[in-house]
Amino acid sequence: PPTAPIKAGEVMAASTIALFAMLGLESATVPASRVHDPARTIPRATIVGTVLTAAIYLVVSTVPMLLIPEQELANANAPFAMVMDRFAGAGVGRWLALFVVVSGLGALNGWTLLVGELTRTMAANGVMPAPLARNNRRGAPAIALLVTGVLGSGMVLMSYSKSLVEGFTFLSKVVTAANLPLYLCCSLALFVMWRREGAAGLKAANTRGMFGIALLGTAYALFAFVGLGHEPFVLGLVLAAAGLPLYLFMRLRRPAAVA
Repeated sequence: PPTAPIKAGEVMAASTIALFAMLGLESATVPASRVHDPARTIPRATIVGTVLTAAIYLVVSTVPMLLIPEQELANANAPFAMVMDRFAGAGVGRWLALFVVVSGLGALNGWTLLVGELTRTMAANGVMPAPLARNNRRGAPAIALLVTGVLGSGMVLMSYSKSLVEGFTFLSKVVTAANLPLYLCCSLALFVMWRREGAAGLKAANTRGMFGIALLGTAYALFAFVGLGHEPFVLGLVLAAAGLPLYLFMRLRRPAAVA
């Protein structure tokens, strides 16, 4: 049995961090205009990528839980480095930390390209200002990459006074707070699709599956919202409100595209 009781608040907070690890599961839809046979490729990439990522996270996260005592693990800043130091020799954890840095740089590179492409696509569809849709002579959305890079750097500077772990936790909660409304709206949209497809006379098994997914998605989004805490939730609202002037401006200029 666990040495400490499991509290609902701690589970909610953990669910928020867990959701951060899975943010971007819809990323395969962003480069749809540049993908061969997107109607077939994108669903496969999304489902297979999400399942594989979840499986890897589950297996890897289990290792320190099984090898390190609970109290030590709770106070560890680098659990995997601790595992390597203890079972592979002192100092080996430093090399693992190096690979973590390389992995982080790879993730940063991927997100930079993804967000730039997303911004370019939105601008090309009239949702963002037209200059963000321009490509340089190599076909890269240079202006979009620059703007999103500056905004991302500003988010990092917001937590400069915190420790590395605290800063990462804070940013992960803010980013999750900014994305949760989108996932919640998608789950609610599934309810609408469920009603429409049920009215159209589709198979009951299909509609039941859609209803179940919508129900689970909505419940998890609300559960994670409660676990965010006050500060990340408010900052998420501030980020959403910061985009309203641009949204209203673009709606006045191109109402058909924005609506």
